Amino acid sequence: MIVRKVATALFTAFAALVIFLSLPLTLAVWLVTWPFDRHRMAASRVLRALGEVIVSAFPFWRVTVEGSLPPPPATFVVVPNHRSMVDALAVARLPREMKWLGKKEAFRLPWLGWAFHLAGYVPVDRDDRVSGSTALARLRRYLAEGVPVGLFAEGTRSRDGTLRPFRAGPFKLAIDAGVPIVPVAITGAGEALPPDGLRIRPSDVRVRILPPLPTAGLTAQDVDRLREETRLRIAAALGVDPAGTGGGGPTPSGSDRPRG
Repeated sequence: MIVRKVATALFTAFAALVIFLSLPLTLAVWLVTWPFDRHRMAASRVLRALGEVIVSAFPFWRVTVEGSLPPPPATFVVVPNHRSMVDALAVARLPREMKWLGKKEAFRLPWLGWAFHLAGYVPVDRDDRVSGSTALARLRRYLAEGVPVGLFAEGTRSRDGTLRPFRAGPFKLAIDAGVPIVPVAITGAGEALPPDGLRIRPSDVRVRILPPLPTAGLTAQDVDRLREETRLRIAAALGVDPAGTGGGGPTPSGSDRPRG
């Protein structure tokens, strides 16, 4: 117990230092690259590198990535499950730069939230339908210009380990843009840092990139089928019962409000 408390304190101090560095480093890279990097990919790379530093330096966690993403110049929508804040660090190990959707509260954080803005990430108000539509439109523009995007399809973290219902937004987005969905199954993140509280635990975090699901020829009528197929594949990779939604029935596909 004492060792774990000490480890938690050390990790918190180290993460705070990395967060402190996130803004000046991202700002410096943005200032140097903005004339020729309109999508701010270099600034995104800075934040991804810092996320990799955190998960790689902490001795109680071992993060492994299995599978591969479609190579450039392919664009796609990455859809991971969501158990813990560690998920956001673990996806930093994915081997492509992309733009992520996140809840607006994260973008309001001093330093780190400002760095998110500089990197071109996309905020969304979970309770505002207009904000959701605006966010999806911005992600659609990224895809149209060759930039992959990522969204946590459950929207919010699962507190009980079940796979929550998936939102329709990512699947509408992929179909509209004509790009594949790339399911990503993350295990071990909930054990590494449980969703309630700050209790660091040893864990092997596994990030599995599953085969892409193509959307060519699909229409709005196929959103529910694509969403269910994605959820079934992630559930199978996690070894969980997809019927255990942990949050009621699926969100109607008529709702395009993503949740970050």
